[in-house]
Amino acid sequence: MQDFLRPYFKGALGLFSMLFVIGVSGCDQNSGTAPAFLRVDALQLAPELNAPYGNTSSKITTAWVEVNGVNLGAHHLPFHIPVLIEADGPAEIVLYPGININGISSFRGIYPFYTAYTTTTTLSAGKTTTLPSGGQTHVLSYDFDGLGGNLIVENLENFELVGQRLVPTSQSDTSWILVSQLGEKFPAPAGEDNAYSGMAILDTGISRFEVHSLDRYDLPKLSANVYVELDYRCSVPISVGVVAYRPGQILQMPTATLNPTKEWNHAYVNLVTEVSGVPDASDFRIYLGTIKNGNGKLDTLMVDNVRLVYRP
Repeated sequence: MQDFLRPYFKGALGLFSMLFVIGVSGCDQNSGTAPAFLRVDALQLAPELNAPYGNTSSKITTAWVEVNGVNLGAHHLPFHIPVLIEADGPAEIVLYPGININGISSFRGIYPFYTAYTTTTTLSAGKTTTLPSGGQTHVLSYDFDGLGGNLIVENLENFELVGQRLVPTSQSDTSWILVSQLGEKFPAPAGEDNAYSGMAILDTGISRFEVHSLDRYDLPKLSANVYVELDYRCSVPISVGVVAYRPGQILQMPTATLNPTKEWNHAYVNLVTEVSGVPDASDFRIYLGTIKNGNGKLDTLMVDNVRLVYRP
């Protein structure tokens, strides 16, 4: 270094050192405290054995986490996250169950018709707390007394009762076959003990399957959430939507298409856009439908536990 620059360099170095010391002394001395950790593997619907829709079919993919009133964001299940705490001790933790809306994994939201899971537990620095406690994941229930009034959970079809409540339309060239779920070929949805599911077969000369609800429903509009839940297992896509009855006109509107799956899946389809989009409709039917693939093979569709959920 040139001699004439040395004094200036020493002066700049001294100023930098002084600023660094001031910066360090101004830091939060608690920042070095180790966080606690929260682990959640799964959240599921608890059995509702005495209800007409009674089973545990659900698919919670995400949880919104709140600790002592602080929102820690949404996390895909299962998750293991750090939680900053001031000291070891009890904390109120709230887990809001989230779903894939319309079967789309990138379109997630809190399901408005389930209760949140709330508990008070001890969080300790460096240690992991697992929730729900005791390894019990079936802790959620329908929120019958929540904000917005009474909740309606309508059993559209579970194939356990006499008669059919989802009936073929005039567009369909086939109908349900009642399938016993006692065996490996036609197993029940995971965790269920249902005796039957409904199956439709599409083959040569049988190309379209479509059913709608036997009953018509006066559904809430003005952007109110209206969900159809169902278990499904199929080799062809399934469309879910509504039939709206307007003065002098009947409109059939698809909401979502569920992709083929070799294993049982559970879907939540929000009909809010279609129902609120027809404000002069007197009532609605719910429909399911599919068209055979041009693959030269036999296609099948299995459905169970179809529910309509809304607040009137």
